[in-house]
Amino acid sequence: MEKEHAIISDDGRIQQKETPFFQGKELAHVAPEAIDEAVSYFEKQFSALEKYVSASLKVITAGEKSEDTSEKLEQLRNEVILAKAIGDFTELMNRIDSATTEIRGSQEGPESEDRPTDSEPERGMESVSQKESVADDEAGQPDEEKTKEKQDIPVKDDRPEVEYAESLSGLAEMTSKAWDLANQSDWQSAQLELENLRLKWDELVAADESLTAEAGYEELMEERRAAETHFVKRKAAWQDKRKERKSANFEKRQRLLEQLQEVVDKKKWQAIKQVNAITSRWDEIRDLPGGSETADQDKRFADLVSQFNENKVAFLVKKAQKEEENLAGKLAVLDKMTQIVESLGPDTTNWDQFDSEMEELSRQWRKIGHVPLEQSDRIWEQFKGIRDEYFNKKYELNEAFRNQTLKNIRKKTRLCENAEALVEEEDLAFAVREMNNLHKKWKKIGPIPKEKNDELWDRFNAATKKFNELKSDNQDTIRKQEQENLEKKIALCEKAEALQDSTNWNEVSRELEELMKTWKEIGPVPRRKSGKIWKRFKKALDTFYNNRRKHYREVREEQKLNYEKKREIVSELDKLGEHENAEEAVAKARELQEQFKSIGFVPIKKKAKLDKDYKAVCDKIYQRVRSTGGGSGKPGRQSDHVSPNKSARDEYFRLKKECDKLQEEILRYKDTMTFINPGGKGNALIDDVQKKIDKAQNNLDEKLEKLEELRMKMEE
Repeated sequence: MEKEHAIISDDGRIQQKETPFFQGKELAHVAPEAIDEAVSYFEKQFSALEKYVSASLKVITAGEKSEDTSEKLEQLRNEVILAKAIGDFTELMNRIDSATTEIRGSQEGPESEDRPTDSEPERGMESVSQKESVADDEAGQPDEEKTKEKQDIPVKDDRPEVEYAESLSGLAEMTSKAWDLANQSDWQSAQLELENLRLKWDELVAADESLTAEAGYEELMEERRAAETHFVKRKAAWQDKRKERKSANFEKRQRLLEQLQEVVDKKKWQAIKQVNAITSRWDEIRDLPGGSETADQDKRFADLVSQFNENKVAFLVKKAQKEEENLAGKLAVLDKMTQIVESLGPDTTNWDQFDSEMEELSRQWRKIGHVPLEQSDRIWEQFKGIRDEYFNKKYELNEAFRNQTLKNIRKKTRLCENAEALVEEEDLAFAVREMNNLHKKWKKIGPIPKEKNDELWDRFNAATKKFNELKSDNQDTIRKQEQENLEKKIALCEKAEALQDSTNWNEVSRELEELMKTWKEIGPVPRRKSGKIWKRFKKALDTFYNNRRKHYREVREEQKLNYEKKREIVSELDKLGEHENAEEAVAKARELQEQFKSIGFVPIKKKAKLDKDYKAVCDKIYQRVRSTGGGSGKPGRQSDHVSPNKSARDEYFRLKKECDKLQEEILRYKDTMTFINPGGKGNALIDDVQKKIDKAQNNLDEKLEKLEELRMKMEE
């Protein structure tokens, strides 16, 4: 079966028709029932190629004409030749060639015909075959190597020219020409010419043997031989370089083969651009070693490309089918969204339900994959339009939403005003960071009607563009301000590092909090150093807070040990309550009480129960003494009178108990602070806890003063 631009065999092989520019390529081999879909796919590919060529020609020809323009056109031409598509390639190639001709004509100018080109030889004696030989030899040779070769061409030494006898003028001319040939890079031609010179030299000498006796003959002979030796060395060096180049090119192709093999092994049939790039680079590598290894490379590469192309078509056909299914799925979702919008009216009350349904349908729409490229823009605009219509109706019918929308409008308006004000900000480094924050805030603000949103976005975007122009024009100022901020933050790091090992927990905590506040007030630093300087500062803070946390862990462990010690004393006091001799029990109890008081703090959660048990066992001991008439009281006598000393002692112990409680409370607050990291909400929590500590400390100081006064009275 033959189409206008393709030939299709009965077994499903699809091939391009031959054109004046290239031989037709086999595009795919598919099952007979899939031929129509495959052909349709390749025709769509050609339509996309036409658009790409048109856009590329427009961009390339619009700019200033240069050698780079011609290279871009040549690259575009190669891309079209390699394209896997079905269509009128002749017309497409003619368009590119016409543009190329026009570009070259504008570059050469009207006098180009009378001016020799750079490629014309200075001597008109080289034959076409000689020029072809040079082209063959230099094929695939990098430009930089050719340039280097020209730079490395040695010339005859600068000794003064020697005047030879008239009889030796022919030999002198041959010697000079030998040096010219020795410095050429057309190896085959130069070698033939040098051999011809040698023959002519021998003929002249044979015709007139007296020339060998002329003064200067031996010198000319040495000069000619030196030129030949120089040529041989240059050619050998070139051959060595070319051998290295061929080997390097072989390795380049080997790496390309490995890349292509990986694509095939992993069945990445969608990697069309990657394979096209590999193929293009493969075609550019020309100068290669001869032999079976290079032929094997070519065969392996061709097999892999063929395997990829066969599977690629099947993949693309499936992809096209999937895109059509996705299109149907998205259209179905849009129909459901449209039904919701059409159902809205003045009596609508269940807005939360409709919001939920619209969001779920929107999520489903986004989750569905790609649609055919030619339908993509249309389907997106339809989706966007339905959502806009829904929110417009909701704005019109729902008062609560309308009020929220008005708030959103006011928020976006303020952001516009703030963005416009940043243009006048002197601290440009701060302004850059603030502009970024404004854009983040903009994204978080809820929806508003499309018309108003477009208006505010245009205003916000215009302010952003104006600011970006200002930023672009003042990069030096911004960098200077960022550097100044960096130096300030380095100074804060040094202060924090000087405090990080301190054990003055309360005072240093307050100082570090102040450093953190100062840090936040300083503007941004150079982006590449922002993370590093913050890590340095945070490391110093973490070191201090970790040390403080460790300290209070040790304090808690010590408190646990203190609790165990006090609990043992309480047990011993409890046993004394049953002692046979009450007076002796009191004496031992007083010793244990002194030990009890000398032991430090205990965990705050266990203190109340411990104090209660301690008081109970002490009361039990002293109650026995009072009941037997021992101790300082009179036996068997009850009295309602309370001595001043006893009242003072009671007040003293009451105040002491309150002081202990306050100290425990302060300790607990400080312990809490060790678990709060500075920064953000942590700073507010730290401030709140510190206020409680200060309040408790003031209360404790007052009670300690009263306690000291009572102690002095009791001593009096």
